[in-house]
Amino acid sequence: MTHLSRRSVTLGLLATGTAGLSACAPQPKLLSAPFSGTPVTRKVMAVTNRTVSPDTLQQFQDGRASELSYLSYDISIPSNRTLGSFSFPKRSLDPEREFYVARTDKFEGPQPFISHLNSELRGSTDPDGNLLVFVHGYNVSYAASVFRAAQIATDFELDMPVVLFGWPSSARISGYAYDRDSVLFARADLANTLATLARSQARKITILAHSMGGFLAMEALKRLTLEQDTRTLSRIDGVVLAQPDIDTDVFRAQMADVDLDRQFVAVMASGRDRALKLSTVLTGGHPRVGTTENIEDIRRAGAAVIDVSDVSSRDFLNHDTYASSPALIKMVRSGALMNRVIEGEPGQDLLILGANLTGKAALAIAHLPYTVTGN
Repeated sequence: MTHLSRRSVTLGLLATGTAGLSACAPQPKLLSAPFSGTPVTRKVMAVTNRTVSPDTLQQFQDGRASELSYLSYDISIPSNRTLGSFSFPKRSLDPEREFYVARTDKFEGPQPFISHLNSELRGSTDPDGNLLVFVHGYNVSYAASVFRAAQIATDFELDMPVVLFGWPSSARISGYAYDRDSVLFARADLANTLATLARSQARKITILAHSMGGFLAMEALKRLTLEQDTRTLSRIDGVVLAQPDIDTDVFRAQMADVDLDRQFVAVMASGRDRALKLSTVLTGGHPRVGTTENIEDIRRAGAAVIDVSDVSSRDFLNHDTYASSPALIKMVRSGALMNRVIEGEPGQDLLILGANLTGKAALAIAHLPYTVTGN
């Protein structure tokens, strides 16, 4: 393990967080932070097949690397922020309001990475030995994916290690086709990463994949199934696809190829997702799984659908509802959402109540699959 920086450093700004469709932002930088206090941090471990940037302050760029890089970050979590939000410093750092990297460690290959992960697992308070793998979406810089992973781990109060898989998104609106090709490039690397993580002391692995990252996650699971890697598949306890950018026909084919005896698949969908509506146009009018147009087809394929259309979001595009909505975060954190889904019967439609930003009822609807899957 190589310690890259014990000083407080920060990753620069990407205006969209994850997968938004805002104007193209400058590539983030690693900057020295004039802060000498002891920050409250959240650890995010990362595996990426992005190319190393020639700019050492940028760290990783959008190129496709032939080898994986293994890292760990201690992310400083500011005390003065709202649930579901994160921000980066534009010029000077405000540690009370902005996320920054307090420490970065680089590992020379998978073995020292897994050793470090095992240490984190032993120190975890989660009795089930769970591990979360987060796969980001389209138009996302490496920096944004690291900070989003830290925000999710913090706001959802996860007591398990979090591993980010950072694939080579262009982090540009105009890079939609490039990102789709990058997903195909990265599917073997994600499958291999999951196989590596299955050799750790983690007893259960949950995958959270957003937007186009959902397409990548399903392709990786399909690959593991075709390779008959039952050891890895047996460790994967569940897959949550948050507003996934996947063609519905393609998803049905993926579900048919994935070993559903070992995985519970849940799709979080929104009828108000403007980004996925644009994606539908870009792909010739084919509906995306993350919208609510084909709920019945998705249920018949064996996945649960959680409709969050009525849940308020801080994201104008309503594409980051899964991570930015305080109401949804509270539903998940309290167990109100997943407990109902897990305890429900096949084919049931369940109403889940929560509170939105104004304190009024926020409604999510869980449409359970017609067939029983999972352990």
